[in-house]
Amino acid sequence: MKSRALIPVLLLLAACSSTHTSTGASTSTQGSGSVPLSTAPATTDTGTTVVTTTVPTTDSSTGTTTDTTTGTTTTGVATTLSPTTTPCTSAGDRSPKGTGDPLTLSSLIGKDIRAGGHPCFERVVIELQGTGDFPGWAAEWVDDPVRLGESDEFVTIDGNATLLVRMGMWMRTMEGDGYTGSLDIHPTNVAHIKEMRNTEDFEGMSIWAIGVDAEYPFTVQVFHSPERLVIDIQTGP
Repeated sequence: MKSRALIPVLLLLAACSSTHTSTGASTSTQGSGSVPLSTAPATTDTGTTVVTTTVPTTDSSTGTTTDTTTGTTTTGVATTLSPTTTPCTSAGDRSPKGTGDPLTLSSLIGKDIRAGGHPCFERVVIELQGTGDFPGWAAEWVDDPVRLGESDEFVTIDGNATLLVRMGMWMRTMEGDGYTGSLDIHPTNVAHIKEMRNTEDFEGMSIWAIGVDAEYPFTVQVFHSPERLVIDIQTGP
């Protein structure tokens, strides 16, 4: 009689064991490293959490006990892991940069100027359009105030340091072709670049003064398709 009485209990324990989900810490791989996750119910990549529950029920006519498993589904937001902070790689220096002859003129004209942020640097892109060879260019840190074109007027650029970028092309021609945006920009999508001002667009020579909160190392690169000059100001640690 004792052995027969143990059978329902053993069956119940076996059923419970078969529906048990491990709650130990798991590991999610992101990039080349692994990040430990907190203990939690299993979550799908859509943020849906499924919780299973086993309930013992008894058939009154036969006295047999069985296990009934029910599922409860709740929808939430899937967790996104933040990337591990990586130290910035040193790039560039504070010295002047440019082509062999920064006064080399081009038939290309301006199309756009824009700024963008990154944890290690802030970028200024001067994009060109049209046909012809890439113009000569030069970039260097200068002291304020900055001369406005060929006039005797000077202006102080926002920030504590000014990077002057000269290119041998019209940003906007005398006929009004080329760049049609603002000539004095205070970008709001970056933290260190305070102002970008076109201080000269005269006789096929364009100059942009970039005001920054401090004088940083920087790099300058030329890219094609579309033609553009890319200045990366190394603001990261």
